Amino acid sequence: MDHVAALARAKNADPGQVAPAWLLAQHPSIVPIPGTRRIERVEENAAATHVAPSADERADPDAAAGRPGVHGDRYDEIHMGLIGR
Repeated sequence: MDHVAALARAKNADPGQVAPAWLLAQHPSIVPIPGTRRIERVEENAAATHVAPSADERADPDAAAGRPGVHGDRYDEIHMGLIGR
């Protein structure tokens, strides 16, 4: 989250605008569909269209996602056995 917050500060945006802006910059056929119940979030999401990440900023979240080093199964043994049934 610190990484996303820093990127948002650099773009003078809210952290909640970084992910939709990144998705919009990936390819014209990729369209984020955020869900919300509050008008403030609708406005925040719409304003993400004005956040234009550079090529380096578009690549950066991909690299950041690989940094935490997540290991292990997503589910416990019982639930892993239910996958693909």
